[in-house]
Amino acid sequence: MNTEKLILYWSRRDFRLRDNPALYSALEDSTNEKVPFLSLFVLEDYMLDANPEFQFGYSSRYFLSQALPIYAKEFTDFLIVRGKGAETILTISKHYDVTVYVNEDVYIDFYKQIKKLRSHSIKIKIFKDFLTINRETKSIQGNYYSIFTPFKKAVWNEFLTSEVKPVANPRSASYLHTDGITNLKHILTIVETTSESIWNVCSKNRIIKIGNHTIDLTTLTPVPNLSHWYVSEKDALEIFSLYLKEHLLSGYNLVRDSLEMDTENIKVGHHILYGKTSKISVALAWGLVSSRTLRAMIQAHFGDDFSNISSATSSAGALSFLSELIWREFYKYLYMHNTDLMDIEFQQKFRGKVDWVEDSIALHRFTTWIKGETGYPIVDAAMKQVAETGWMHNRSRMIVASVLTKNFGVDWRWGQEYFRSILIDLDETSNNGGWQWGASVGADPKPIRIFNAELQAKNHDASGAYLKRWLGERDNITPIVEHTIAREDALRRYGLLKVQPRDF
Repeated sequence: MNTEKLILYWSRRDFRLRDNPALYSALEDSTNEKVPFLSLFVLEDYMLDANPEFQFGYSSRYFLSQALPIYAKEFTDFLIVRGKGAETILTISKHYDVTVYVNEDVYIDFYKQIKKLRSHSIKIKIFKDFLTINRETKSIQGNYYSIFTPFKKAVWNEFLTSEVKPVANPRSASYLHTDGITNLKHILTIVETTSESIWNVCSKNRIIKIGNHTIDLTTLTPVPNLSHWYVSEKDALEIFSLYLKEHLLSGYNLVRDSLEMDTENIKVGHHILYGKTSKISVALAWGLVSSRTLRAMIQAHFGDDFSNISSATSSAGALSFLSELIWREFYKYLYMHNTDLMDIEFQQKFRGKVDWVEDSIALHRFTTWIKGETGYPIVDAAMKQVAETGWMHNRSRMIVASVLTKNFGVDWRWGQEYFRSILIDLDETSNNGGWQWGASVGADPKPIRIFNAELQAKNHDASGAYLKRWLGERDNITPIVEHTIAREDALRRYGLLKVQPRDF
């Protein structure tokens, strides 16, 4: 074994130089300790194979193929390897005394691979990143939080003051010598750092597995057009800077649920963004920016640290946006302490207790929902939006989740799986939290919410612009389940017939 030391930065979902704790520390230690540096991304089988057993959707594969080469160009040497993360690093460790620098990830496989590496005595430095606040935050009673508002109050100041690492400079590092790089390329399965090379090794299948059903989405919807999405840190920062400059954040609290405003296009460079929402969820999901960076940009823009929530100088829009960033923290926090949430309800009283509709009926309703042919115009518009673009407005996500689970009686896990396959801004924990919230089985104190799709359309798309944008002049379709019937069925399904919630 070559005993030469090597600092290895293992990139996962952190395609940025600004506020990247693992990268910044790896470069700093490489310089101070005079140890060669190398950066690595491993294209795992689940990312490439479209295996419905572990959903890494078409949109995710496409984004990865576009974003990874741009990020790799920031480095003198950046290896893209096909294989498994732990096994790839173990192979490298046979030739070098490796210390791995990596940002903590939300995927369960991350912790399994870390355990495997440590079992082989590989030195690993894991950096807190995807979760900004202390994962062990507890209430005065010593319990983990299960309701958002008290959680937000508890972590507010910590989130606002969390450190933002300086911009890393990968070009300043002393990289592994050329012979070393050449040798590694001989023993590893290297993929060239081009979008074409990565996309060529990706399956183009669009398959999901729901219960006992395997569904080829090609039979239901066209391939989404994803070419307009931004895929770099530079573009993400430019887009959010424009969002601030145009004062769109100032009124965020007033228009965040407006679907009609989401039809007005914004052009940023060569990118056209549909709607006046920030679309920054894509950057957060893939680590093009950190939530800490966004928070710091907001604080600088408004000249306010927002430590006093009720401060007269604070922007209500900014406060609302910061609150939404903390929602993302909340869902990650919940998942870290309940790692089976992808498969079971957060609320124990609903586990195995909700009487979802019979399988064949569920399959028909589910596929009709995917195609945007439910007869609820606002739902169909939203489903067309996500099918065509890989993205859906947050208000729409709440509406379609409520209708699928409450009106149609389809298990929330089915909807979660479809979103995993289609969303370009997929954040596993936010997606799961959103679906459990929509199904009223998650971390939510209210007994049940039933969205009235017609009322939602009137409240959030009064002009009908959103419907026209995504449905065109389509004739009305009879709903596959009338809302008044569905509402009573939902109460029965949840065992809440005595409860009389108002429609939303």
